[in-house]
Amino acid sequence: MVRIIGTLLLLAGSSGMAYSYCHEQNERLKILKNMREIFIRIKNEIEYLKASIPEICFSLGEKNISFNKVFTAIYEELELNNGCSFNEIWQRHFTASLKNMPLKETEKEMIKSFPDSLVYRESKGQADGMEKYINEVSKYVGEIETVIKNKNKVMMCVGVMAGMITTVILL
Repeated sequence: MVRIIGTLLLLAGSSGMAYSYCHEQNERLKILKNMREIFIRIKNEIEYLKASIPEICFSLGEKNISFNKVFTAIYEELELNNGCSFNEIWQRHFTASLKNMPLKETEKEMIKSFPDSLVYRESKGQADGMEKYINEVSKYVGEIETVIKNKNKVMMCVGVMAGMITTVILL
């Protein structure tokens, strides 16, 4: 009886670890997709509404989206006019916000480097620079999506099989 309970607990534990890994990868993909949508929204507001960066941050801070608190903090700091550039403010707030998220360092750097796409003064130039940046992010998200889908299938199989093999060895 104890062996059967031990076997079930071992299988549940190994499957749970595999599920936890898969959940973390799906969360990572969800964050990247949310950021891509935010970048598209920023580009559209620059291109069609001719909105300034503080106005866009204020607008994003009021909407019920992920990172709305970060955008509110960026807006408030931009309104202070304390001599910091938008790039510095973005870097500081997103570095703090992304610290505990399940993103790889390259993905965090990709998000933090967003202001580099806003190098032009006119809205058309900014929108074109952002379009290139969004295309890069979209390509990366597409690649990650296919990789994660395949990895999750493999990890769930490996988790269950590891539990079964361990059970057989211990019995």
